[in-house]
Amino acid sequence: MKTPRIVHLDLTAFFVSVERARHPEYIGQPIMVAGSPERRGVVTCASYEVRAYGVHAGMATATALKKCPVAIRVQSHYEAYAEYSKKVRAFLEPFAPALEAASIDEFFIDWTGCERLLGHHLKETARRIQAGIREQFQLPCAIGIASNKVVAKVACDRAKPQAIIEVPHGEEADFLKPLPVQVLPGVGEVMLGHFRKYGIKTCGDIAGMDPGTVEQLFGKWGLYVQASAQGEGSVEFSAGHEPKSISTEETFPRDVTDKKHLQNELHRMSAEITEELRTHGLKARCVHVKLRYYDWVDQTRQMTILPTNDPVTVYHLAVALLEKADTRKRPVRLLGVGVSRFVYENETMDLLEQGQEKRTDLLRTVDAINRKFEKKLIAIGAGKTE
Repeated sequence: MKTPRIVHLDLTAFFVSVERARHPEYIGQPIMVAGSPERRGVVTCASYEVRAYGVHAGMATATALKKCPVAIRVQSHYEAYAEYSKKVRAFLEPFAPALEAASIDEFFIDWTGCERLLGHHLKETARRIQAGIREQFQLPCAIGIASNKVVAKVACDRAKPQAIIEVPHGEEADFLKPLPVQVLPGVGEVMLGHFRKYGIKTCGDIAGMDPGTVEQLFGKWGLYVQASAQGEGSVEFSAGHEPKSISTEETFPRDVTDKKHLQNELHRMSAEITEELRTHGLKARCVHVKLRYYDWVDQTRQMTILPTNDPVTVYHLAVALLEKADTRKRPVRLLGVGVSRFVYENETMDLLEQGQEKRTDLLRTVDAINRKFEKKLIAIGAGKTE
């Protein structure tokens, strides 16, 4: 039986790295991709120069700027990040009998049984990949190699920002043993707090416990964490790589009570997410809306629909869902729209009437014009809203 060899590749500080590839003057500078502090923005990605000040992803931009006053704030450019991700994926495919995009900046590769094909030196091939990505795209990356996805990802995280770590088969538990237990998937702040009550600090601590005790204290999820700490993990690869959901949200600089303003935001966000649907050749069968009141109370509503990627359709559904969600009629702090349950666009074409086909052609033309000029020259109207 062949020994599994799984690779995890992580594009280091990806959003920052893309901005530096597009703007070389940012190289070596303390930059962070973040929303506006005046609009309650948050940090999406911070360079290592900024992280040294204690800044991390998810931190409020205003707080980050207080911690690191020299930080240069850069607005996010998601279309550029998606394009670079696609290019890296295309670069990796010749090296990968099986390839899975875990996220926009993370990839799994299955090299099981490929030692002879790759010249018996998996780590040397990893170095070639790493050098190629830096040379072609000016992007740094870290790589982990192990017998399963869990250990490969942990190894990759330890290899950041630009190293390669290979964990030999049979040494997975020894590699994990001294590491803090929070390196394992599924160990968040809540579970970490439970572990600390029982003196569990490292992977070795939970790996050596009696399974019955682990299940009694932490349930089935505790057993999963224990198995991961012992070096076990999945080697299964997903054939598909399309997104499972697409969403966007806006945190307002001041709480909003004006219904028309909220509808305008829904129109803008509906246009953004449906454009991304069309980019992937997808349609959505579910639309959901999220709102957060001034006092941080959240409300969500969703609706199952016929497959669509039309911004007007999504917008009108979003408006209707907002009406259902806004049960308190109080000031709104955050508003979001999302779509999910995707089907491929060509799977629904035979259901379209002639008028709908013309509508699809119109949307494709608008997308092509906006992409050509790299700006939103044309926007689709919202239609009437009561």
